[in-house]
Amino acid sequence: PVSIAGMLEENNLMERILSPEEQGRLIEASIGYLKPIISTALNTGMRRGEILGLKWSDVDMDAGLITVSQTNSKSKKQRKIFINRILRKELAELKLKSGGNEFVFLSDKGRRLKEVKNGFDAACRRAGIEGLRFHDLRHTAATRMIESGGSIVAVCKILGHSDIKTTMRYTHPESSVKEALENLANFDKITTNITTN
Repeated sequence: PVSIAGMLEENNLMERILSPEEQGRLIEASIGYLKPIISTALNTGMRRGEILGLKWSDVDMDAGLITVSQTNSKSKKQRKIFINRILRKELAELKLKSGGNEFVFLSDKGRRLKEVKNGFDAACRRAGIEGLRFHDLRHTAATRMIESGGSIVAVCKILGHSDIKTTMRYTHPESSVKEALENLANFDKITTNITTN
């Protein structure tokens, strides 16, 4: 029977979204060099490798754009991400501290960072946050973009996905679903008023 029916589909995707309160605790618990890295992940949805490989030549402060190069992208496709006001402030401060280094994110000793796992895990412990991976910051960013009214198409483009189905797994638009159903109730009130008048 199993050979006919085939294997059952397994849903083993880990999903973890930071609450706003957890996000504040994580940033507060992060040491100097780690804070802007976490902020960048939460404000762009960029992957860890994309963030750590980011060079100043990829950042256009005047146009307010970050270019994720083909060589630094998992999809091997270039994409552009707008810099919001929070990230603009972080990047301006980092530029002043860069000392001419080509990489944006440096250790406290001014060297290029290749890994942040130990620092990230330590920040999570200090913040009392369990079961969080760095990739979950990307998941959190995508979910917040959708829940604050961003379109799934825009989020797909920001994250650099070639298929919108991939983006769907990063999003949990519970509030927008609730709002859509509430809008039906509002429409019903309008219809009721028209028919009774």
